[in-house]
Amino acid sequence: MKIQGKVIDLSQEIYTGMPVYPGHAKTVIWEHMSHDESRRTIGTGFSYQSSGIMMCDHGPTHIDSISHLSTDPDAASVDEIPLEHCITSAICLDMSDVPVQTQFGSEKIEAELKRWNLDIQKGDTVLFYTGHYDNYYGKPEYASHQPGLTKEATEFIIDKGVVNFGVDNTSPDMFLDKTYPCHTVCSERRVTHMENLCNLDKLVGKRFTFIALPLRIRKGTGSPLRAIAILSEDEPVDWDLSS
Repeated sequence: MKIQGKVIDLSQEIYTGMPVYPGHAKTVIWEHMSHDESRRTIGTGFSYQSSGIMMCDHGPTHIDSISHLSTDPDAASVDEIPLEHCITSAICLDMSDVPVQTQFGSEKIEAELKRWNLDIQKGDTVLFYTGHYDNYYGKPEYASHQPGLTKEATEFIIDKGVVNFGVDNTSPDMFLDKTYPCHTVCSERRVTHMENLCNLDKLVGKRFTFIALPLRIRKGTGSPLRAIAILSEDEPVDWDLSS
C-alpha cells in the first residue's frame, strides 16, 4: 500500500529529562542490556542491546483519555479511544500572535478560518499552532506560559464536529486558569485532545490527513503518540507501508 503525499512528523523527541507538565512523572531512559553483557550471557558470539523506559502517559507528545479528565467510572480509557478519531482529515490554525498566558475564543478561531478559507467539518481534527514549542521548548516558560482556549472556544469547535484537537505546548488550557475550562469541556462533552505537538508551523492554513495512534495501554489515562500529517498538495512522496 502506498500513500501519496509529503509526511510531516509532529512528535517531539523522547529522552531522559525532557520537559513535562508540572506534576507529571519525569522521563528516564536507561541501558538495560548491553552488547557486552548479552554476549557474555549467551556465550555464542551473538549479542543484543535493549533499553528501559519510564515515562508518564502524559509525558511526550500524547493524547488524553476521557478517564484522565472525568471521575465517571465509565469514562473511556485511552485503549477505548476510537481509532477513527485518530486518523482524520485535519486543519491547522495560526494562534501564534496570541499573547502568552492569555486565552483565545471562537472569534479568533473564526477569523483564522476566514483568513485561510477553511472550515471545520464533522469528524475533523483541528491543530492550533501557538508557536510555543518554537519559542520556549527547553526553557522554564515552556511548562507555564502557553495561551489557551476559553470554555466557549472549546464548545465552539466541538459543536462544529471536531473529534480531536491538539496544541504545540503542554496544555490547551492557559496555565494560570486553574479551573481548566478546556479540559472541563472535554470531560463533559467526551472529546479528547493532544498536547506537546511540534512542527505545526508547516501546516498553518492547510487541510491534510492526520494520523496519531495511541498505544493500547489497558485503562491508560493517556498515551504517547507518533503523530504525522500527510500533505497531498505538496511534492508527492511515496510512503510504502508494505515494506
